Order: sequence, then structure tokens, then C-alpha cells
Amino acid sequence: MALENVFSWSKSREEQFRECQRKYFYDKYASWGGWDRHAPKDARLAYVLKNLKNRWAWKGETVHHLIENVLKSVRFKAPLSYESAAVQLTDTMRLDYRDSKAKKYLEEPKKTLGLFEHEYEKPVADATWKKIHEESAQCLKNFFDSSLYQELLNDDVARWLVIEDLEEFDFEGNKIFVKLDFARKKDELIEIYDWKTGKPDPSEGASIQMAVYAMYAMGKWKVPLNKIQTYLFNLTQSPAEKKGQLLSESAIEAAKKTLFAGIADMKRLLADPKKNIPMPEEVFAFTENTRFCDNCNFRKICKKYL
Repeated sequence: MALENVFSWSKSREEQFRECQRKYFYDKYASWGGWDRHAPKDARLAYVLKNLKNRWAWKGETVHHLIENVLKSVRFKAPLSYESAAVQLTDTMRLDYRDSKAKKYLEEPKKTLGLFEHEYEKPVADATWKKIHEESAQCLKNFFDSSLYQELLNDDVARWLVIEDLEEFDFEGNKIFVKLDFARKKDELIEIYDWKTGKPDPSEGASIQMAVYAMYAMGKWKVPLNKIQTYLFNLTQSPAEKKGQLLSESAIEAAKKTLFAGIADMKRLLADPKKNIPMPEEVFAFTENTRFCDNCNFRKICKKYL
């Protein structure tokens, strides 16, 4: 049975659409089916480009995966030491870098990392790559050194709810995707954590994200809003610090307005909203902020540059 390209909303999808509609088209529609080696050439190339990661995204993804492994090791009562986790991180990043440099992702874009800098032959000094690894290792160490991790080592893992699980819920007939880094029950609350490996986000984006997480939690675990506590956990600081936020009803309403507006704007560019069939590519506008273009995965196929 063929996979169906079903319309959905996520924070990253919303941000991509606002950044550049044409990029959104390449990512969500032009690349569809490109995972198949026998896909049309254009779809295959769009899919390869879709899966590229720049070095900052690579850092964040690698740290998230290692923390996921660490927490799962605690859950199964065989906690990893920092030294073991650090070796895993280094081995993973070395293999990722070598495979990307050799452009193995052209053959296995889903299984093998492709770095934006390698695909577009960006000049990046060895010292810069080394710094990305060092920052990743420091984020991991800051997690191990945190009071939260020490608490989790002695926690009741039966009360843990989510570790990096991709979940979904319905909003006005639309599928909403969320991926909570970690969630647990503590006393009478549900705590939701979001690991941060970059600079703090001063925009309302982080608040919208946590409000959407809370919307999911209320439906999934049948709890009122005042029983949900969200935390942004900054791993770049030593010691790592969490910033708590008890969400208000007004924050939930603001998130709902964002979802309504985003979904409506995206669907206006669909020829058939029920089947998620897009209008022609030309209808999807290029961004007016050209600074986004410098780091866009799709420069190779974007008609703005062809």
C-alpha cells in the first residue's frame, strides 16, 4: 500500500512555511517519494537535499540522540557513564563526518547523514568542526552534571511518560505532530522538558511550542492545564539550567490562533486540501529575506537561482 502524503502541522513546518514558501514546497511536496531509489530524478534529488543537516542542526540532533540513549539506559537500570556516552558521541560524529565527506548520503539519504557544508562545498576550517564536537560533548557533560540528571537516576521510571517519541493529536480535523524530549509525572504534575543546545530563543516560538506540547498533554493524559509544568533546559550552560513555565489559558489560546492561521495559510496553496495536493510550484512564493537563501538546502534546485 502506497504511503499517503497527509497534511499536518508542526512547529518546524510552520517556521519553514513562514521562512520561504518555495522551500516549503520542495521539502513537503517535491521530495515526496524520493526515498525510493527508483523515484523520478527530481524527487530523488529533492529528497536528498531535504535530509541535509547544517553543522548546528547536526550538533543539536546528536546531543538529543545521546541524551535519549542515556535516559533509556537509566530506564532499563543500566545507566551509561559520562565516559561511555562521550565515546558514543565522538564515534557517532566521526562516522557521520566521514560518511558525509564521502557523500554516501547520495545513495542512502535516509540512513546516512549528509552535511550541508559538504554538499555545497562550503569552506569550513578543521578547527570549526572540532569546535562543533567540543560543544556537543560539553552539552552532554552539562546534562550529566545537572541536578536534574542526578534526580532522574533515583527517580521512579514507571512515572516516565515520553523519551523523544514522535506523537500526534487532532486539532480541528488536522494532524498535529509533536516530539517531546522528555516528560514524566512528578507528584501531582506532568513535567515536560525541552533540551536546548543553541542560543536561547527570544521569540515567542519557544512559548508556542511549549503551549502545543501542553495541548497534547491535556488530551493524552487527561489533565488540566494547571497540572502541567514545562521546562526549557539550556544545555549550553554549566551547570545546565532549566527555565520553568506554568502556561496560562491565554498562552494556549495564542497557540491555537497560531495553528488556525498557519493551517489556513498552508491550505490556501493546495489545489485539493482534502488530498493534500499542492498548487503548481510557481504559486509558492520565494522568500523576500535573501539571508535565508545562503543556508537553504534547496539552492541546487531552486528556480530563483537556476
